[in-house]
Amino acid sequence: MPSAVESVFGRSWNLLRKNWAIVVPGLVIGAVAGAVQFVLAPEHSGIPAGSLPARLIVDVVQILAPILGIAYTTGMATAAWQSGKATFADGKRALDRDALNVFVAMVALFALGLAAAFLAPFTAYVSLFVYLYFCIYTMAAAVVGERSGLEAIAESMQIAYHRPVTTLILVAAIVAIVGIMGLVAELLSATPLVGPLVSTVVVQAVIAYVTLVVVGEYVALRKREAHS
Repeated sequence: MPSAVESVFGRSWNLLRKNWAIVVPGLVIGAVAGAVQFVLAPEHSGIPAGSLPARLIVDVVQILAPILGIAYTTGMATAAWQSGKATFADGKRALDRDALNVFVAMVALFALGLAAAFLAPFTAYVSLFVYLYFCIYTMAAAVVGERSGLEAIAESMQIAYHRPVTTLILVAAIVAIVGIMGLVAELLSATPLVGPLVSTVVVQAVIAYVTLVVVGEYVALRKREAHS
């Protein structure tokens, strides 16, 4: 079992090296969302009192941006695993087809995440681990499996329950990767001028890689179940 997971991590890295375009949607969507917020709600001045339209626009953009980014990136990651090559058209198809699934899944995940965060101090933060463990396959199920939002969460929980060793290795490895690269990104952000830009690229590259890993493992698990 561990060797199969290791192969997913290795293959995901190779796919990312050959398809750096997977990183681009997150950068573009993040830049657009940041520009909208900067224009309508500058960090230091805040939104002027009574500027309800501006506040609503910023809130909508902050909600839609991650949904667009996740759907687009997951669609491209799926194409990369299927054919070895990912294009922006692959991301657009996933966005057109699965945006609603991703939206509902993200709303549900947000609610579950809040509950896990609330319980964290009372459970020695075990609730956060349980949340990540059981929900890790949700976005792959929503886009690759074309499940509705709640069905995607249910399938993720079912996979995690029946594949504990695989899922535990996957979660532990992803947490380690995100933690290390998060520290690298933070150090890079302190570099004058180019630091923040390089840091943003590193973060988006990590997101793209993690997406490839989760999608790859989800696809592999579904194939094994189909042949069992």
